[in-house]
Amino acid sequence: MSEEAIAAVEQFNTSLAEQGEIRWDLIDPDVDVVDYDIPDAGSYHGHAGVGKWLEDWGAAWESWEVGPAELIDAGDVVVAIFTMIAQGKGSGASATRRNATVNTVRNGMISRIDYYTTEEEARAAAGLAAATES
Repeated sequence: MSEEAIAAVEQFNTSLAEQGEIRWDLIDPDVDVVDYDIPDAGSYHGHAGVGKWLEDWGAAWESWEVGPAELIDAGDVVVAIFTMIAQGKGSGASATRRNATVNTVRNGMISRIDYYTTEEEARAAAGLAAATES
């Protein structure tokens, strides 16, 4: 994967995590998002789909924040592993977990995002070995 692709994923994640804003200039208008976290979510298409995906995902949470992402060059894709901290809507229950996305970048724009609940699932989807504890 090129430095340009890694930079696109990094800028997208940083903008979302730090400002809560989507960098539309980094998202292909024909992007596909597949979320393996939301039950029965299926997939989302295009810029409107990205907005709907984030709306659907956020519906369960009173508040949420994303920690900085660790980026892994996985050849054809970039894996982003990050900490998600959220408080449940209504229940107030808090959750902290490491989630991950597998991002396909074409022509400097993210053209596909696969969202996983665990780092292990994302690594497997990208054809990477499991992370080792040090």
